[in-house]
Amino acid sequence: MALGTRRATWPLRMPTLRAARAALKKGLMVAVLAATASTASVRARVNVAPAAARVVLASGRPRVNALRATEAVRISATPAEAETTSSAPAEAETTSSAPAAEEDGVREFFDTQMVDEAGMLAASTFPIPPADLIAKCKLILAKNNGAEDASLLASEFKFVAPVVGPLDKERFLAAFQSFKIEEGFPDAQFNYYHFRVDPFEPCRVWYDARFVGTNTGPLIGGTLPPTNKKVESPPQSCSMRFNENGECTQLTVGYVMDKQLGNTGGLGGVYGILYAIGYGLPFPEAQPWQKSVQYDLFQRFSGATQELQKFVKGLTGGN
Repeated sequence: MALGTRRATWPLRMPTLRAARAALKKGLMVAVLAATASTASVRARVNVAPAAARVVLASGRPRVNALRATEAVRISATPAEAETTSSAPAEAETTSSAPAAEEDGVREFFDTQMVDEAGMLAASTFPIPPADLIAKCKLILAKNNGAEDASLLASEFKFVAPVVGPLDKERFLAAFQSFKIEEGFPDAQFNYYHFRVDPFEPCRVWYDARFVGTNTGPLIGGTLPPTNKKVESPPQSCSMRFNENGECTQLTVGYVMDKQLGNTGGLGGVYGILYAIGYGLPFPEAQPWQKSVQYDLFQRFSGATQELQKFVKGLTGGN
């Protein structure tokens, strides 16, 4: 039965289950032994295993395990194993789903344009391992970005947001210690995720955030009364840089990754939160983006730079 033709029902009959297990075991063993020096043949033979598994184990988890096992096969196959199957039937070679030329092009793209992150990090001379650096980043977040433990921040620390900053350590601490967002949002969830060390800057940890909270308390010392409005921020990219002593030298926050999401008007950071609860600040940088008069005139009347105009219009969808 081909994949997608008819979903297998559960529980499977005992003979069918036994056949599934046998097919999976046999298919994966064939895939391991069929790894040859030819990249194309490795891909072709590895595909045999999940195909057999999917026919009878389409109920979900077994299929996932089969796919993961396939990836392990793809990685663990060695030339020594390949030599044991030099006389294997040639028909498996024809199972490749893409022409050789196209596969070669894709492989070349992967080799030249995809970064070997693990290799770059392994070759790094920065003394703090990635896992330890990420742990330091999380500790600073737990301490209100370092405002509750200034020793975590280097003397040369600076804070940089899309509009605000750079702020030095003293000004940053004064701002963060006075603005306690949890007072206005008792149910605040910062939703930090996807922590990773930059292979180009091994001293830098990137992470993302999606703030969610309901404004049921006052903000800025009672200056702004609660609105009971819920804030859903768009995903925002943030980062911390560290020196060799493990102190944070720079914090960046609020760089929106998709302005279409959430209800902050495409704004990140505190400006977005204030806009969502109806307290948007009265200057353009704290309001949703609007086309400038200059930009509009450029799109309408810039005949001398017609090609550039077409390019810019293409990027903006003609708006």
